[in-house]
Amino acid sequence: MSNAGAIGYDCAMKNALDSLSEMRILQCPSPYVATWVGVLLLALWSTQAWSLPVSGLYQRQIEVENQSEAERQRAYREALTDVIVKVTGERRWLQQPAIQSAIARAGDYISEVSYRAAAGAAFIQVDIDQSMLNGLLNRENIPVWDNNRPSILVLITVQGPDGRRRMLGSSTEHPLLDQSRMFAEQRAVPVLYPILDLTDRQLISPAQAWSLDSSALQALGDRYAADSVLAARVLEVGDGQLVGLWKFLFRDTEDIFDHLATEEGDYMDLPLDRVTAQLASHFGLLPSAFARESDVNIRVDEITDLNSHTQLVQYLRSLSVVQDVQVRVLRPDSVELSLHVVGGQQMLSEFISLGRDLQPVNFNPGDQVSGTLRFRWTR
Repeated sequence: MSNAGAIGYDCAMKNALDSLSEMRILQCPSPYVATWVGVLLLALWSTQAWSLPVSGLYQRQIEVENQSEAERQRAYREALTDVIVKVTGERRWLQQPAIQSAIARAGDYISEVSYRAAAGAAFIQVDIDQSMLNGLLNRENIPVWDNNRPSILVLITVQGPDGRRRMLGSSTEHPLLDQSRMFAEQRAVPVLYPILDLTDRQLISPAQAWSLDSSALQALGDRYAADSVLAARVLEVGDGQLVGLWKFLFRDTEDIFDHLATEEGDYMDLPLDRVTAQLASHFGLLPSAFARESDVNIRVDEITDLNSHTQLVQYLRSLSVVQDVQVRVLRPDSVELSLHVVGGQQMLSEFISLGRDLQPVNFNPGDQVSGTLRFRWTR
């Protein structure tokens, strides 16, 4: 069969599939597009959303003295408290009367428990019923923080009592990094640390790190594709006392604050809790957001084969704000899609910005754009 004949045959197949699927294909520019359009339709119909909660988001392990009923109930209350903070991202919700009432009868929210022993201590693993807890939060109109969470690059520069300064990197052994790692694990927050190799040190010098130079910090964050940057200069004045000036960079905003502590033990909790609350407030979804549904058109470039199409659709369907994905236009190197979303166009762009697979072309995350949002596929 000649090429012209092949194109004619494939376009006929496309038209038949078009009528079956009610999918609007504007053109059949090449045999490449037409020959696999039917296969693509099958892939779209069979693709399932693969979004999963952050590992352990609704779980908590609590150390216990024994297996008595009183000790178990205490562990239940502590576990539910910690999970609520982890799921919402903000401790302030613990002051809500309905939340306090739920914690008082925490046993009602437990789905599974198990005991284990390690290093001479006993622990109880508590699993919280996800649907019950989310139902409570929805009734109280408390935002739930999606499992796709923004990363925080942490750079701390410490000056010791002897006046010497050093930047703390991923391989540095220091109590402040140990504290931040524990916080990240307990609160399900992705915290990153620079490796401080030659490239890092070309992007930011010790003097720039100590002065909290925003441009240098942003350049460092860009290298690690971090969604935000938390930097500090911390003065160790002896006897465990710490005095720090902190700067948090997120999008086009800066938050500068100081933090003093007379004991080193939990110094990192306050700054990390502060920025975590800011991120949760920005990305948390209120139940009312799910009542606002709309269709958003997007165009994605650099889609050149069936595999990239399938991965793109899987990725979009994994986003909690996306309810449905429909193909509008296929081209040899791009695709136009109609997304049925909750929360609107701005919320969609915010959630996409948390990933690394789609890069905006004609807008910045959170912008209100008239017309089609355009992205570039980078996976």
